[in-house]
Amino acid sequence: MQAARTTFRDWHKGKEKRKNMKTAKFWKTAVLAAAATLLLGACSGGEQAPTTGPDDPGTASGEPSENLETTSGLPVLGESPYKLTASEEGATDFETLNTDYQSPYQNDTCVNISPSFLGGDTGLSVFKYTLSNDTFLLYDGAVYPLGGSGGDGVTSMAMADFTGDGAYELYYAYSSGSDSHVGYFDPATKETHDDMDAFRGTAIVLAADGSNLNIYAAEVSDYESLTSMVLTSGQQIASVGSKGSAPAVIAVDAAPDSSEAVATEDAGTAA
Repeated sequence: MQAARTTFRDWHKGKEKRKNMKTAKFWKTAVLAAAATLLLGACSGGEQAPTTGPDDPGTASGEPSENLETTSGLPVLGESPYKLTASEEGATDFETLNTDYQSPYQNDTCVNISPSFLGGDTGLSVFKYTLSNDTFLLYDGAVYPLGGSGGDGVTSMAMADFTGDGAYELYYAYSSGSDSHVGYFDPATKETHDDMDAFRGTAIVLAADGSNLNIYAAEVSDYESLTSMVLTSGQQIASVGSKGSAPAVIAVDAAPDSSEAVATEDAGTAA
């Protein structure tokens, strides 16, 4: 049985071997392989690492669904499929500000990977180094590391409001070590929150669904590097939402049923 690949870097290592295979088919097979491994472990009584962390809302030790919200206070801004691209725009000026960073690689090139929806009045720009994959946010003249070191760096982004303050936060997917993660930056507090949750067994992509921000297994195409590839949404594995006024990752089976909420509201109006 083929083990699931957990990072885009792992996917790239096997690229030549799979050059005659369709990428989407490969990733679906990898996800099914991970699910089968978990099932076999459960049947044999062995312990398996959870797909999400133990403190996640919606898991056995998390909050009940009535305390969770999956609808953003503002329309979610994102791209689907997500096209990760790089440009030189602003990269030289950014490096003059990022003086505290020392890449472990010689000739590590800094590029701008900001998606189109970060333009305009957001004031947000995201930069990534092509060898180390270390990723940084530039906001209001200050530099903020995103996602730590030692992985693929940030690979997809979206904007939504799950703090309830009527302003956008930047959400980003990244990998560190063998795990994929979701984090966010709140411009109101100028703070990063790197480890909302960890996902094992698959690379992930963020994608909007109306006022919902979902986390999907990523299907990769047009791969050139970790700053140039296209990510298509595969199987949904979680959603970004809120617990109170705090953004949180919510398991799919724990999300509140919006159709029931609408039906209840309509019934109350009719009465």
